[in-house]
Amino acid sequence: MKEYIAESGGRYTYSDDISNLQELALSMTSIFDACSNFIISGCEVNGANISPGYVWLNGKIRRYDGCNDAVFPYYIYEINSNDPVTYANEINKRGRCNYLCTGGKSVPAKPDTITNLVPRFIEVKADYAPRFIDKFIGKYALLLDSPFSKQTVKKDLVVAGNITGEKNIESKTAISVINESTGYSLKNIVKATGGGSLGIYQNGLLVNELVINTNGSFSFFKQGVEIARIDSNGLSFANSSSQTAHIGALGIYGSNIINTADDVNTGSVNVNYSGYKEGTTRFRNFNVYNGKQAGVPILQVEGATDSVFIHGLLSVNGTGLEIKNKTYDKGNKLLQGYIDWKDKANDIIGFAGYKDTSTFDFWIRNAIGNIVLSTIGYVDIIGELKINGVNIKDTYVNKTDFTSALAKKVAVVEGKQLSTEDFTTAFKTKLNSINKGSIATPDDGFATTAELSGELNKKLSGSANLSDLADKGTARVNLNVYSKEDANSMFLKITGNLLELVTLSAEEINGLTTEQAQELKAKKQATVRENIDAEKKGVVDLRLAKTANLSDVPDKVQARKNISVYSISEVDKKLEGYLQTDAEYKGVLFTAEHRTKLEGIRSGAFASVDEYENSVAMKDGYAMVADIIKQLEKKANLLLDNYTDDQRKTICTNLKIYSKTDADTTFASVGNMFQDYIAYLAKEGKTTAQAQTILRDKLNVPSKEDVSGNYLRKDAKLTDLSLPNDDAKKLACRTIGAAYAEEYQTKLKDTGWLQMSNSGGNTDTRQLFVRQIGNMVCIQGIINTAKRDGSNQGGTVAIIPNQIDPPKYGLSTSAQSFNDDHKHNRGTTFVLRGNTRNIVLYESGHYNIDTEINFSYMT
Repeated sequence: MKEYIAESGGRYTYSDDISNLQELALSMTSIFDACSNFIISGCEVNGANISPGYVWLNGKIRRYDGCNDAVFPYYIYEINSNDPVTYANEINKRGRCNYLCTGGKSVPAKPDTITNLVPRFIEVKADYAPRFIDKFIGKYALLLDSPFSKQTVKKDLVVAGNITGEKNIESKTAISVINESTGYSLKNIVKATGGGSLGIYQNGLLVNELVINTNGSFSFFKQGVEIARIDSNGLSFANSSSQTAHIGALGIYGSNIINTADDVNTGSVNVNYSGYKEGTTRFRNFNVYNGKQAGVPILQVEGATDSVFIHGLLSVNGTGLEIKNKTYDKGNKLLQGYIDWKDKANDIIGFAGYKDTSTFDFWIRNAIGNIVLSTIGYVDIIGELKINGVNIKDTYVNKTDFTSALAKKVAVVEGKQLSTEDFTTAFKTKLNSINKGSIATPDDGFATTAELSGELNKKLSGSANLSDLADKGTARVNLNVYSKEDANSMFLKITGNLLELVTLSAEEINGLTTEQAQELKAKKQATVRENIDAEKKGVVDLRLAKTANLSDVPDKVQARKNISVYSISEVDKKLEGYLQTDAEYKGVLFTAEHRTKLEGIRSGAFASVDEYENSVAMKDGYAMVADIIKQLEKKANLLLDNYTDDQRKTICTNLKIYSKTDADTTFASVGNMFQDYIAYLAKEGKTTAQAQTILRDKLNVPSKEDVSGNYLRKDAKLTDLSLPNDDAKKLACRTIGAAYAEEYQTKLKDTGWLQMSNSGGNTDTRQLFVRQIGNMVCIQGIINTAKRDGSNQGGTVAIIPNQIDPPKYGLSTSAQSFNDDHKHNRGTTFVLRGNTRNIVLYESGHYNIDTEINFSYMT
């Protein structure tokens, strides 16, 4: 960075000095390069007032003058412009660029003249505007009082002390507690599924974790495997090890399951009270095995059938075995209760109990053998004894009855009939004459029920009303009658009002247009009207009734016109002024002169249409006031309702003006930018290129190709000047009075006088300066021999700045002090070695002396 220095004695000011100062100022703003637009200072909002201030806007620091009537949001936007200054030879060129700004309720959409872009802006709201504190300081540091609700640190942050948060502490990845000595860490993260995880890690690998799922459940994992879960269904896990457990009223300890909570004599342990998901949609079984992993349980309670199965010996150690019907009492025959004996194929081989729902009988059945009643005494039957349903007393006679009845019988005599013959020979002959007959082959005899039932099934039932016909279609043919469907399709319905005759079916209108379908329907309607001698709807309405005496004529005016008669009012009007036959004129005499004069006075008429829509020609004469007003109203309406094309042409001709159509076809439109002239020539047969050439010739202007091929662009700065060789370039330079670069020396580098740099805190170069012009370097000034970095034999006193090229070869200069006492004459030598920047001294007796030195060398 070059720093401007002006010492006493006056110095020239170069453009390089101004550039250096500008470079120094602009360098200060480079710290804002990575920042967006913001307010540096000022611009405070107070109601509708915004105070003046400075802003950083589009890479420049700008002055804002403030506003007294701001409407929010308010926008401070850039305004850039160039100021011309006079150069040599009285030529005005750009001398400075003004980077300014202003404000308003909106930002101009027109591009800026300097940047060629839409102006950049700062949005100022009533409660916020971007400022230095958040846009610059907040970009690199945390703010104690930020205007934003959130600040972001983009890299890792290490805090040596404790962190205390008065509000939530949030992390988008994880919160960890790490023990660096053991490698274990406790990490709290949110998984991709949304669940929260609290896990133990060792050297970054997950060991165990507790997951809080989004559905409110908890999962315990060990090395990625879920070992337990707590959810709305309770605690779920694969294995459990405990001495005792208490769940509700149920207690489990040792090998016991008991009810420990209900302090009543009816406390119970219920098994499978509910089904699937504690509901009643599924049945459940209860199985008890023998402890040997048998395939069939010893005790099984089947929920679906309310059954208990015992696959083993049932031993009842009590006073009895009770079978109770839980549904019916003893007065209902549906009461059942029995014991079945089955084989392994599940076939019943015997049963005992109430099994028949039609009686109250108690059954004992053996399907594969006998029933043996074995007692040491007798079998006593209380009640009746039946065999095959018949009471044994009705089958067998007792000894008393048999003896008494036998005494009443006759003895059998061989060859003779019974003495009391009830069955006579005639009955026997009649019985022998009864034999079996057949309905199929009618003859004498009786018919069986089966044959009679088969024949009756072939007959119709009187109560069925023919609904039992096997084939109704054949029956209708035999009876020569129509079915309902046939009748609907062949006969007209009373409710249809002949609509079926004119209705078009889907097959009839298939492929027809709407007009063709309407024509077909009209033909059908005409045929029906012809058949029934009817007229078309609406024809009668057009006829006059005889009894109406013409009172039903819709247009009486037209009717009178058709029969050439006057109305009463017209007759009265025509008779006005005529004298009655019995009248006598007693007024002034009406002479022939008066009549001639009156005949000369005639009324005129405007061209119009009368009440009968007949055209009335114009007639000379006097006009009535009402007719004049009527015609004036028509003229006004003509102005409002627009003229016809012929009227407009006539008006334009009379006024000697162009109509809009004529003007559009005759003159070019400003908005079309001569495009309509090119289109006109194109209609005349010219090409677009020929039309453009003709237009340019008329305007005496060159084409774009002529300009780009023959003229130079200002913004190209002669880079588009095509010069084939050095002679052409030299000629161009001579023409514009410029030097040819290869023939003249380029501008020499001039660093200006710079202060030599110190090598450390012990050196002082405030009065020692250096300057390079081209390849020449000069070092001049004063140095104190005591101000050095090192010893008196090679200590550094100054360093050449980096802007100055070092010498290629070494050089030195000496200084000496002279005294009258020659023994005190001492000196020092300053050495600058080749390709180095350090000036070192070698002195003896020349300590703490301000000495003028100088170096000059070529690089």
